[in-house]
Amino acid sequence: MPPGRGRRRRRVMSFLQPCLLVMLHRAEAHGYSLLNDLDQFGFNLDRLDPSLVYRALREMETAGLIRSEWVDDSLGPQRRVYRITGVGEQALAQWVADLRKTRQEIDQLLTAYEQTTQSEPEIEGE
Repeated sequence: MPPGRGRRRRRVMSFLQPCLLVMLHRAEAHGYSLLNDLDQFGFNLDRLDPSLVYRALREMETAGLIRSEWVDDSLGPQRRVYRITGVGEQALAQWVADLRKTRQEIDQLLTAYEQTTQSEPEIEGE
């Protein structure tokens, strides 16, 4: 594995889980439809490894954030349907609160930087 690739996978997984929870907060869904709807969160579906999505779903189910069951679909084979649990709703609410706090901290940093940049005199020759 090239350097940094494992770190990127961890970042993808850590962002993937709250995105999946948001979608399941809206409505139950099959894994395939969850995968196809991730583009709304900025994922490039051509480059996203589907196994990462299914691994995230398994991990979230093991953690009690979601549950799944096989559903007979008269139009084809059985498919797994995922639903968010109460524990998943609480985890999603905490993720959102943490993201809001992080966004506030980033905004403060950017404001401080912009104020510093605006007050610095331009140096001739740059």
